[in-house]
Order: sequence, then structure tokens, then C-alpha cells
Amino acid sequence: MKKRVINIAANFDSYTSEIKDRLIEILTDKGFNYYEGFSQEAELNITIGGDGAFLRSVRESNFSQIPFIGVNTGTLGFFPEILPENLEEFITNYIDGKYTVNSINLIESEIITTDGKYKLYAVNDIILKRKDMRTIHLNVSIDSNHLEKISGDGLIVSSPIGSSAYNKSAGGSLVYPSLKTLQITPLAPIMSNAYRCLECSVIVPPEFEVDIYPERRDDYNVALLADGEIYEYTEIEHIHFRTSPKTINRLSMGTFNYWNVIKEKFL
Repeated sequence: MKKRVINIAANFDSYTSEIKDRLIEILTDKGFNYYEGFSQEAELNITIGGDGAFLRSVRESNFSQIPFIGVNTGTLGFFPEILPENLEEFITNYIDGKYTVNSINLIESEIITTDGKYKLYAVNDIILKRKDMRTIHLNVSIDSNHLEKISGDGLIVSSPIGSSAYNKSAGGSLVYPSLKTLQITPLAPIMSNAYRCLECSVIVPPEFEVDIYPERRDDYNVALLADGEIYEYTEIEHIHFRTSPKTINRLSMGTFNYWNVIKEKFL
């Protein structure tokens, strides 16, 4: 009989390595094989660390449909829900089928430049700034209707599940994860007689798409951070955002209560 395989992706600090070794011991005792990294043959991805480890594993798997769950050895940790002291209980419940799998829609962006088109996906957010970090001027259109010009440090396009990350720190709203929206939040917008824009974020329903047009030639060279991973482009004509039909699967061992998570992490 072929053994069941579970992927493990862990940070490299000593405490996380200790928890990884314990997880491997439990999996081996329970009859599983494990793979350190990503294998298409696996049935589950377990990350060990914080949100960064979870998101990095998702990206390195190319947004695999194999479910993801995290063991939290980080600090805040929205994605990892398993505490290290509950590893054995977690694996036992997993074997018994005591879990749910929830789909998370991704943010999809298409970057149109003078020499081609490029696709980027993100779970949490995509942040747009000038490569030289100077003030950037961006025209924002929603559903093909021009809304505003944002002048400032840049903007964040966040998913509902990413609304509690950088978006919240920048003054954006918390959005319940099931709503499947995009949120556009300006970063340090300039408000003066010369520059005017909305100082608040804008929440866009899934049937609407968002287009960002750099206004000036100096704004054409931008850096995009997709879930913290940087991508640089030159001669950008515009960037198209939408709620993607592409998803990842998140495994959960209990009933997910968003408000309890927010209270636990922030209040």
C-alpha cells in the first residue's frame, strides 16, 4: 500500500526546526511519508512559522490546489491556526477527517508594458510603488470609469483576507473574508491645492475590475510587491486588477470565527 505524503515547509530558526522535527516524528509514527518543500504527490501542505512562511509556501507551490494549513511559531500569525503543543491532536483529527477545506480567491493582476504582458497573483495584497520610492501619480479606473488620481507613496490592492495586513496599517477597512472584494487603499496620499484624491480606501465588488494608469513617464518604472515578494517592471502602460477565479484551499480544524481572530490578534 502506497504511503500518504505530506509536504512540510518551515522557517529556519531553531525553535521552528525543533517543532518541524517533532511534526516529522508524529507523521512517521502515524504512517505518513513527508517531503520537505513541495511535491505534487502530497495530499496536504503544512507550513511552520508565521504568515510569511504560509504565503511563501503558497507561492512556491504555484498556488497549488493541495490544501494548506499552518503551525504557528511566529508572532501575529493570521494564517497558521495550529499551536505547536497541539501537533499530535491535529494529526489525529486530520486522520479522522475532522476538518473543513475552504477556498480563498486570489487577487489577479495583469501588467501591460511596452514589450509584453505579465500575470501576478497574490493571496493577501499587491502593493504598487515607484522603484526609486519617490512620489508616484496614478489614475484609478473602476469598471472602466475614471475615479481619481492618487499622488503619494503608492497604493495597496488587498483581498478580504489580506485586509487585516498592510491594508489595515495604512488605514484601510477590515473586510469579511467571504465577500470576495478588492480594496484599493492609497499610501500616504498628498492632499493640497495641487493634488486631490480620496483619503479613504475604496471597496470594489467582484464583478468590477480595476485599472491603474501611471500618469507621468517617471511613474512608468514601478515595483510591485505581491504578498511581500518584489517584482520590478519598466515602461508600464497600465495594470489591471480583478478578483481571480483562481483559488487556493485552506484546511481548517475548527469553525473559523473571523471576529474572534480579529479580537485575539488586535484587541
